[in-house]
Amino acid sequence: MMLYNKKNLTRETLIEDDKGKEMKAIEVFCSTIRYLKDQLMTDYKNQATGVQESDIMWVLTVPSIWDDKSRQFMREAAEKVPICGDKLMLVLEPEAASFYCRHLPVQKDCNNSTIGVFESGEKYMVVDAGGGTIDIVVHEVKDDGFVKELHKANGGDWGGTKVDALFTCLLADIVGKEVMETFRSIHKYDFINLLRNFEVKKRTISPTCHDIVTFTVPVSLSDTFSEKNPGCNITDAASKSKFKSLLTWKRDKLRMEAKLTKTLFDGICKQIVDHLKDLFMHPTVKDVSSILLVGGFAESLMLQTAIREAFKNKNVIIPKEAELAVLKGAVICGHEPEKISSRVCRYTYGVEAVIKFDSTIHPKSKKILHNSLEYCGDIFSIHVRVGQIVEVGEPQVKKTYVVTEPDQISIEFKIYTSNNKEPTYTTDVGCTYLGKLTIDMPDTSKGVDRGATVQMTFSGTEITVTAVDKDDPERAVTTKVDFLG
Repeated sequence: MMLYNKKNLTRETLIEDDKGKEMKAIEVFCSTIRYLKDQLMTDYKNQATGVQESDIMWVLTVPSIWDDKSRQFMREAAEKVPICGDKLMLVLEPEAASFYCRHLPVQKDCNNSTIGVFESGEKYMVVDAGGGTIDIVVHEVKDDGFVKELHKANGGDWGGTKVDALFTCLLADIVGKEVMETFRSIHKYDFINLLRNFEVKKRTISPTCHDIVTFTVPVSLSDTFSEKNPGCNITDAASKSKFKSLLTWKRDKLRMEAKLTKTLFDGICKQIVDHLKDLFMHPTVKDVSSILLVGGFAESLMLQTAIREAFKNKNVIIPKEAELAVLKGAVICGHEPEKISSRVCRYTYGVEAVIKFDSTIHPKSKKILHNSLEYCGDIFSIHVRVGQIVEVGEPQVKKTYVVTEPDQISIEFKIYTSNNKEPTYTTDVGCTYLGKLTIDMPDTSKGVDRGATVQMTFSGTEITVTAVDKDDPERAVTTKVDFLG
């Protein structure tokens, strides 16, 4: 979640551990990926499989709600391991789940609905309900078997850990924040076990549950409470809390009324359902007939029921082992990397340009002079708009830019992105500078009658920008956009 919440992510961004000690985030992620890689290679060696590192295509899955910076950050962390860039691909988690579900043989899902391969022309939504995030993609199967994205990947931080957080907040309301913090700090292993036990239990809680729900809580939490509150015990604290009529607590057993337990899910489920309702209002999504619910949080009966009740006219499918859909789908993506033929842009991309100044349109603050001629600077020259469908790997619209000085020997193209569909200036709110591309133009014999064309190509999770001298096609420069600056 740190990469999602960090708006000014760079290679120097620091991350804190549970004791407040800071370290470069990219080193933390790199070390984690390196550990997983080393474990796999050790297993291969021990099993004498003969598999070499050069034989492996590494697939790294990321949430769809991550921005371009976060995705590049993860790629660079993996390359620092090192993993060769040519042997590394990034895949959006719900897209991986989508491919997994499309390869399932005809079978019954966990609710006995028939699930199988989607036919040409069918549209479906994948809701990847994980621990930290809810990631959503909407796809249509094309005649050639490839997949077309119908709506830009989206979602929010409404994952299953939000329910965990509400549970720990409930405990803190009873024992006090200081006791809870001390417990988390001193008894880390017990705290992790508390969450693991809750994770298992929360999958069994359903809207039809009316019985008392019993949670196992580490005794060390009760002991910590008694140490901080001499003469008091956890049972007394529970009986005096605002939840006294809805729960009891004795040593390691917390017993809660079903209606209190279910309130832990209500807010998160409502946020997810409300977001899906908004999506189905979109023209390209409203006729989608199926919802594939995958991910660890998809195992929750509370979430399953909330979505089924809200979308009774949709075929809601939860495949068996829904929590493994992303992992298994990532393997499929590694073997079939080009299955997505088109995507929907999440942002508007363009180049900063200058045009002739028009006093009836342009503010005086944007006026600049070149050879006694008036120009307007900071123009956002749009190449691709947010919401636009782009063919993966295909160069997009070609635009030509000219020099403003007769003796100019190069053109510098500054690349920008915007949250808005029609940004006017690169200084508008929502615009972000990504990087620059420079092409040399040493032949000045044509004066200002010179220029270069610029095209952008979207490939997977990366963007390539190419500039070509319009008078000398052999003179070209290509770069990948550096989102981390």
